[in-house]
Amino acid sequence: MEFKLENLNYQDIAIQSVVKIFDGTDKNNFDNSCIEGIRSNTTKLTTVDIENNIKSVLLENGISEEIAKLSNERDICVEMETGTGKTLVYIKTIFELFKEYGFTKFIILVPSVAIRQNIIGTFKAFEKQLESIYGFKPDAFEYDSKKLQKVSQFIEEQYPQVMIMTLASFNSEDKILNQAQREDLFNNIPFIEAIGKTNPIIIMDEPQEGMDTDNSITQIAKLNPLYKIRYSATHKVVKNLIYRLTPYDSYKEGLVKKIEVLTVTEKNDEATLKIELVDIQFGKGDPKVKLKAWHLSKTSNKIEFKVSGWLCNGDNLGEKTNNPSYLNYSISNINKSLKTGKWTVTFSNGAEILEKQISGTLENIWALQIEWLIHRHFAKSQKLAPKEIKCLSLIFIDRVANYIGEKPVIKNLFIEKYKAVYPEYHNGNTPTDEHIQSVQGYYFAQKSSGEFADNEGGVKEQAKIYELILRGKEELLTLSNPVQFVFSHSALGVGWDNPNVFNIATLNNSYSETKKRQEIGRGLRICVNQKGQRVYDAIDVEDSERINQLTVIPNETYETFVTQYQEEIKSVYGTTNAGAGMTHNHKGTQTDEVKFKRNTNETIDKAFKKYWTALAKKTEYTVNFDEERLINTAVEEINKITIPDFVIEASSFLIDSINEEGKQDTFQGSENVKQKTNFTPLDLIEELSENTGLSYASMFKIFEQLTNLKEVVKNPPRFIHEASAIIRNAELDEMIRGLNYELTGDSFPFEFNDFVKNISDKGYVATPNKGVFDKMLIDSDVEKKFSLDADKDVEVVCFLKLPSWYKIKTPIGDYEPDFGLVMKRKNLKDGNENEFYFVIETKGTNDINDKKALKESEIYKIRCAIKHFEKLGLEVQYKAPVKEYSYFKTEADKTINSII
Repeated sequence: MEFKLENLNYQDIAIQSVVKIFDGTDKNNFDNSCIEGIRSNTTKLTTVDIENNIKSVLLENGISEEIAKLSNERDICVEMETGTGKTLVYIKTIFELFKEYGFTKFIILVPSVAIRQNIIGTFKAFEKQLESIYGFKPDAFEYDSKKLQKVSQFIEEQYPQVMIMTLASFNSEDKILNQAQREDLFNNIPFIEAIGKTNPIIIMDEPQEGMDTDNSITQIAKLNPLYKIRYSATHKVVKNLIYRLTPYDSYKEGLVKKIEVLTVTEKNDEATLKIELVDIQFGKGDPKVKLKAWHLSKTSNKIEFKVSGWLCNGDNLGEKTNNPSYLNYSISNINKSLKTGKWTVTFSNGAEILEKQISGTLENIWALQIEWLIHRHFAKSQKLAPKEIKCLSLIFIDRVANYIGEKPVIKNLFIEKYKAVYPEYHNGNTPTDEHIQSVQGYYFAQKSSGEFADNEGGVKEQAKIYELILRGKEELLTLSNPVQFVFSHSALGVGWDNPNVFNIATLNNSYSETKKRQEIGRGLRICVNQKGQRVYDAIDVEDSERINQLTVIPNETYETFVTQYQEEIKSVYGTTNAGAGMTHNHKGTQTDEVKFKRNTNETIDKAFKKYWTALAKKTEYTVNFDEERLINTAVEEINKITIPDFVIEASSFLIDSINEEGKQDTFQGSENVKQKTNFTPLDLIEELSENTGLSYASMFKIFEQLTNLKEVVKNPPRFIHEASAIIRNAELDEMIRGLNYELTGDSFPFEFNDFVKNISDKGYVATPNKGVFDKMLIDSDVEKKFSLDADKDVEVVCFLKLPSWYKIKTPIGDYEPDFGLVMKRKNLKDGNENEFYFVIETKGTNDINDKKALKESEIYKIRCAIKHFEKLGLEVQYKAPVKEYSYFKTEADKTINSII
């Protein structure tokens, strides 16, 4: 099999986004890029030139400078969802950079062997096809400390060189590349220094995996990169983010598989003896715990999974829950480990549970997971076989010993369930032991002692299976190869994937420590057939006919799984809406594609178009500061600061006795001792300046007028904290006072077509009467109630939740108002009916000065928006903040009455 190279538009955009950063660079050649026999990457572009190029790319890609986190550091970030081909993207980028600028030195830096092998495999898979397109192929090789001649070749060669390295190969001073005392040095200098003279472009694959520690930053700096280009789906450090493909975008466009979360904890839960450690009480006396378990009602047969009361050593869980299934569970020990810092509850039957872990007896849960995995695998295999597509399933296990060991419980469960399910899909036939063994593959390492472990070092037994999974991606995909189920611990959790993984089961003990995006990412790629061609689904394909669907089978509830996934998405993108949608095949809420349709009512359409013409006018702002006013305000407020004395309290207790009932003591008294502080006035000025952005000169003017400097001496850090807050507020007030908006002459486009959103039924409400769309997106109960009330109001002509791309620029960031609304009202004087235009910002209060309900940033953005809408004149009236629709109507009445 040979993977077929595709021309995918989103990949081309990602590639060209990097290439354009170096626009204006003279093409490197032997004459301008070779010194003392070393061929280097060179560019005469200044930092300003690069920054301007970056800004142009951001504009093309629709990324704000705030999100991009512009920096003059030589770092670029490319963010692509797992499964969308980022490895191929940066490989093609290498080809393009040589083609356009003659850059020849590239280092691909990886955190693990699995990722390194994936890159080498990708180079090999597309080598001939890329050569036919570009007319050359770079020398791509894996760094090996025993083959330093390849490193010398990398340094000297005029032809494109790509060295693939793990961070571990040079991240300490004793590594060969860093050694200065060797017989085989390059021109009498350490190899690391010689590599640095080539100014390589460093491609960082998954940089969040240890490449931003202090030590790593120091070691990477020795390579003296021309630029570092970071590729990941989950950047932790963001600098110059020039391209972003979110999970939602890739999911919506059909660039990755759809996701089904198949929960097994909800099937026959009562029989699983599930137990969770919910709370611990410790301090005086022996520790106590609260456990969540199945409780049987004493008056009915109702069974409920709920939290117990406080339990201690000796308590029998069966008695406490009235559930005889737990009678073998008596608490024998409650302990906190010194090594892990985690609490453990041990039962008399040997079962153990830890914090954030479900019951120690997991075999029933695992059995169900494996059973469902095999069912899904066989059903999909039969569906895919006519299309010449092989189905693979991936199983993450909790411990290697549970698959390879004296008691391989997971392997035994797999064999048992495979034998049970197989006949159902194979005409009643029974599989042989040889067949069951042949369908299993695994990726584990083995130490020289013979002990299996989940790491990437050591002696590799079962070399054939190891090579097949890690390097033989094409061979693994062939129908003739028997391996269909791949078992791993965590070594395949990042970097390894396969386009034909259709099912993933996670047999982990502790679900809270599993990264959902990593878990899902192993199977997101669009599948390929036996010719190596990707096989896509039509956008409107029925679920029953869908080919590209990944089934994830976790050992937790759907709600827990999705909540954690959304938290990961939110931590990266600031909103859960950037995440891929998921369907749930058992119980629970469903997140699905929802279509929002434009209202076809002519009255609504006509009114909305007129409204948008008024609303869409863009503005730019200028700010004029009155420094003297700012200083005077700050001085007045800072002089009011009073700081309590910085003291150390000495207290005395006389212990009268210590016995089994506890200790008895008598309070002897206490004494406060004032402490003296040492600080430098210039340091104080510097810290306040850094905290507020105010110049040193302005700070000196403020301090010249302070009359309470004795308060500084009491506790300088606290004084700095309070003074900084005062100055920042004064700055914001002065900014608003001096803020001026002007119309630019440009307008936001009229782009209001039907659209599809991956969202649960709690994320929208139906607005069939007055909505510009038949449904309204909502983020809160306040927005929900506002939408429902507006849709019923006879005076409302139309309304909508304003799109996220309608942004008003402010000095503290873009502002996105909530609702746009058109209201009609008859003029009692002339009998004519007029339309009035409103923009509404809904919040949990009607008072702009309510600092308990509003953040400072929200207050200031609203105040900025007031000035923006004032510039639009009387055409559009702005109401903010608004909690209830009735309050908006009252305020609207005041405005309309003043106009007519």
